Amino acid sequence: MDKALAAEKIRECAEKRLANFLGCDVVALPKLKLGELIHLSFLLWGLDETIGGFHSTMAAALKLVGRDAMWEEPKTEEMEEPKVVVN
Repeated sequence: MDKALAAEKIRECAEKRLANFLGCDVVALPKLKLGELIHLSFLLWGLDETIGGFHSTMAAALKLVGRDAMWEEPKTEEMEEPKVVVN
């Protein structure tokens, strides 16, 4: 199993759910770590227990993607800065 692909699929799902809740597009969301997205999901929807238990969810996600992918800073598309020529 490709852990990077698993992390990306979980991220896509969590971001879509959060964007839907907030009434915005996914691109309008700030870039959050995968672990932050999971924690935020439990803050918003955890009381109803419609998303499972926190500890079992985090344990499963960690097994699927690993600690590094769980807590790494999300990649952002960096705009290439124009090169300035100084004479």
